[in-house]
Amino acid sequence: MDELDRILNDFTSPINGLLHGAAFIAVDKNGNIIYQKATGRASPDPGIAKPLDLDSLYWIASMTKLATAVAVVQLVERGVVSLDDEVRDKVPELKDLQVLRGMKEGKELNLELIQGKITLRHLLSHAPGSVYDSSPLLQRWSESRRRTAHAFSGSMDGYRHPLIFQPGTSWGYGAGLDWAGQMIEHVTDSTLEEYMHANIWSRIGATSTTFHPELRANTLPSQMEMGERVSVGQGVDSLKPGRIWLGYPLEDDLGGIGLFSTPLDFIRLLSTLLQGGSPLLSKESVDLLFRPQLSHASRAAMPKALGKQMRRILGIKAVEDCDQADHSLAGPVTLKDIPGRRRRATASWSGLPNTHWWVDREAGVAAALFTQIMPPADAATTDLLIELEKALYKAISSPRHPSGATRL
Repeated sequence: MDELDRILNDFTSPINGLLHGAAFIAVDKNGNIIYQKATGRASPDPGIAKPLDLDSLYWIASMTKLATAVAVVQLVERGVVSLDDEVRDKVPELKDLQVLRGMKEGKELNLELIQGKITLRHLLSHAPGSVYDSSPLLQRWSESRRRTAHAFSGSMDGYRHPLIFQPGTSWGYGAGLDWAGQMIEHVTDSTLEEYMHANIWSRIGATSTTFHPELRANTLPSQMEMGERVSVGQGVDSLKPGRIWLGYPLEDDLGGIGLFSTPLDFIRLLSTLLQGGSPLLSKESVDLLFRPQLSHASRAAMPKALGKQMRRILGIKAVEDCDQADHSLAGPVTLKDIPGRRRRATASWSGLPNTHWWVDREAGVAAALFTQIMPPADAATTDLLIELEKALYKAISSPRHPSGATRL
């Protein structure tokens, strides 16, 4: 694993590195940690020399979606909900939703009624039409309403807006998992924090994952500080101290973006899924979690909406290429092997501050990369992820690869 050490050290070098710090952790199908290392500093401020710890706390943002998807599939397994339920029957806040087709001159809206259902399957695969605020049409709608709430306000108010396409007819990254989290709260009569603690984190020995770090300041590890990239080509000098974009303390437990966690906690979740799901899910439910879900129309729309860096990660060569990836309930899933890297049927996703995870059940490996860099889709972090992935697969394919000695 020397090559992995070199890559991490190079990318976080205080002299010519590109990130102030990063942690990478990987497990095999037997639950062995086959690699774990944190390098660099916990702060982008060069005057603060505190080294990054493997068990530091991170805002994991959209990596939250995996935990929420697991929670939904648990409820499906127990017969509490169905993936094809009409979620508006269980989440009253969605009752009056309409589809925004456009805006005419002034503030006149072109709205139409929703045709058919909005299902949990739509919510988890980003096909309901509820996209984030980056949509120009939604931005115009917000301006016309003098709306101040947004995706990172820290409450569900940021997601109370029209759909921009009919459910199931396209693909747009958005708040589906946040609304799925609200559905979980309604059907279980608990907060999402309470549900996840009782049904996910406590069952796998994860002790530092929460929507509310402010309530556990005395027991949680120290938090890695956010860096903001303000230029390129200047190494770590291109970073300055930044901030978490999320408004917190959270008013609502946001199932799409709200969790804080550590590499050692999150890898427990990935390892559990890699090993078949117990004690969280049956193997059949893990199969369901990672199964492709999109219609042809939604899959055709996904590559462009993913953006350049995610297309690089998934091996999508062009925005017209809809044969390389689909979307599962857990995240995008590859449909073909990527040579030297992940195999077909690998599920993965990322978080806004350039955190990443993947689960490759065919190769028997799962891994996560943690850092805190804004803005999202940082090219340097994508470079780091791909280099680490290549080195990891090369190492585990070597006949001299040693078995992991540390079990979770």
